[in-house]
Amino acid sequence: MRKKYILWILIIVCLSWPVEAVAKTYTSKEAVYKIIRKNLLSHKKEFTIEMNHSVMEEIGVNTNLFETVVAIDDKTTSKDFDYLKLSLYSWSGRWKWTSQKKKATLIFSADYRTTLKQEEKLDAAIASALEELDLADATDYEKVKAIHDYIINRVSYDQSYQKHTAYHALVNKSSVCEGYALAAYRMFLDTGIDCRIIVGTADGGPHAWNIVKVDGKWYNIDLTWDDPITSNGTQVLRYDYFLKNEEDFINHTRNKEYNTKEFKKAYPIAEESYEME
Repeated sequence: MRKKYILWILIIVCLSWPVEAVAKTYTSKEAVYKIIRKNLLSHKKEFTIEMNHSVMEEIGVNTNLFETVVAIDDKTTSKDFDYLKLSLYSWSGRWKWTSQKKKATLIFSADYRTTLKQEEKLDAAIASALEELDLADATDYEKVKAIHDYIINRVSYDQSYQKHTAYHALVNKSSVCEGYALAAYRMFLDTGIDCRIIVGTADGGPHAWNIVKVDGKWYNIDLTWDDPITSNGTQVLRYDYFLKNEEDFINHTRNKEYNTKEFKKAYPIAEESYEME
């Protein structure tokens, strides 16, 4: 009995003893990039990352961390890469370090265009839409056309220019071009269609659209411009900017980052526009 009593006292003492949380110290830049990405996907507004001083030097305090992080593309999710990049309203990073301790700290802050609850509602809306469309056995072309039509038939262009997200497009049913492109991006990827979001100008104004891979070739597609605003509010569905080559995709100009030799080599647009079935 005495042994059991002493053991019980020791357990109480150990459990009640104050424990100070120890921050993890990251030892590679790849690990730092991954933990930043994880926090951004979780919509963390501010988080701190500790690393070896040498890792900070390898990253470089003037490097555009955000661009490096959002370039990580996990093919098992449609929530990262282009979607993550355009889902953030703003971000900033501050460095702290002491040469004596040989450690560095990055304090990262971010503001998001949506809340986690809104993202959950968006996930449910996408799942419901794809269940309704039933595209499991569809061809690439059938998938792209079905998603193109689904979004255009349910979304109206936001003439207040305040709604920019896929949540606004698929849940609130109204968005500017970003929301159309983001919604299409999520739905295309979730059905196995390779897709990117392109940012640039159209008719001289800021604009966003998509490129998609159909039957092994890349094409331009602009859901916003296939959903024109009418004077009487009538819903219109057209295919003027559906699976087009560069020549037929008129009045669109990409930003520089999407117009480099490297980008064009990775995503070469087909020489001919897709012939609709």
